[in-house]
Amino acid sequence: MAAVVQGTTLMITFGSYAYTGFIPETMTVSYPNGNVKVVRGVSGETLTKIYMDPSQSVKGDFIILGATGTIIPPIEGAAVTLTPPTGTSTIYGCISAEVSFSADETKLTLDLIKETSMTYA
Repeated sequence: MAAVVQGTTLMITFGSYAYTGFIPETMTVSYPNGNVKVVRGVSGETLTKIYMDPSQSVKGDFIILGATGTIIPPIEGAAVTLTPPTGTSTIYGCISAEVSFSADETKLTLDLIKETSMTYA
């Protein structure tokens, strides 16, 4: 995913909901790997590592500009598309999501993953 500057708008799409008025309040992009196979030599030295589950993780809080009515967050396992202002769309799998409401703002909190071996639809 291309870098997104705090305060710029981002398009987030899930289900039939597509809206360009999301402002990242916090956003963390990481590349976790939950399964590494270490191949060792006779003396126990590391010869190589095989990364079996490469992925990209995105976690963040996104303020929804001009939100009105009820906004239902995507469910676990749903496909969520992020489109930065400059860059290409990336489809992630939703690990968790919630919407919080206050007098000042409506906020969508997302925990997403894009595993290299997976296609989300």
